[in-house]
Amino acid sequence: MQDLSEVAEQARGYCRHQASKGVESLASLMERTKGDWERCLEGMTEEQASFAPGEEWPARAVVTHFLEVTDGVNGEIENLTAGEVPASTEEVDLARIGKTPDCETTDKMRQAVADVFDEITRLTRALEGNPHLERQFPHPAFGQLNILEWIAFQRIHGVDHIGQVDKNKADAGYPKA
Repeated sequence: MQDLSEVAEQARGYCRHQASKGVESLASLMERTKGDWERCLEGMTEEQASFAPGEEWPARAVVTHFLEVTDGVNGEIENLTAGEVPASTEEVDLARIGKTPDCETTDKMRQAVADVFDEITRLTRALEGNPHLERQFPHPAFGQLNILEWIAFQRIHGVDHIGQVDKNKADAGYPKA
């Protein structure tokens, strides 16, 4: 099993690599991640969205967390690209600063995922030529990431949580549609 420092370094390396490909590549990566979420949540019933095997989070809670953090990251990116001073480590609690999405129904949950990815894709494309792209703010486990690296992080975060939902869906007790 890898230790946390190895995982963090791999994640930082991935973010750096994806960021180096440029704005349009990152926007495409966000569109791909949106599609991955759409496939993951497709056809999910209310009962399935609330199912939680053992100590796992139900899909609805996973999606809510993901959307809160993603909205917080998007907000911090908007602040930095507008020239604001980056937040310190103590100030950043992305889930706290993000809006709580309306995931009361599976339709609203799917729409909230689509909306947040439309927002990050729009935000990403608007970064072309921005003079503040090297500004950084800290990730609690991965350390300082610049704006483009944070966008690439959205992929890592999304795929990780898609995996959580898929794990629930693979459980023997997962409700039938």
